[in-house]
Amino acid sequence: MTEPHYEVLWPLGRRGGLPPGDLARRPADLTGKRVAFVWDHVFKGDLMFARFERAARERFDGIGFVPHAEFGNIHGTTAEEHDAVARLPERLRRHGIDVAVVGVGA
Repeated sequence: MTEPHYEVLWPLGRRGGLPPGDLARRPADLTGKRVAFVWDHVFKGDLMFARFERAARERFDGIGFVPHAEFGNIHGTTAEEHDAVARLPERLRRHGIDVAVVGVGA
């Protein structure tokens, strides 16, 4: 009897995503900034947002938050979710958002 043979992928593959030059500039400080919580309604984003908000309020004066419910479910599999993604830029502008914390479940 022989041992099984398995194909394996190298865990240190190429990085995906945009090159660093294409990313939005990050603010040096969150003092006085308005932060959006944007979520796909998967894997405890609401709990992570609450912890982030508590920690950020202790560290940055005048920081404000807009809850994820204002932006809809960005999961992207139904008409409601597609609409949420399509309307996201307008909603961010309407709420005067400076920074977004985007939670996507794994």
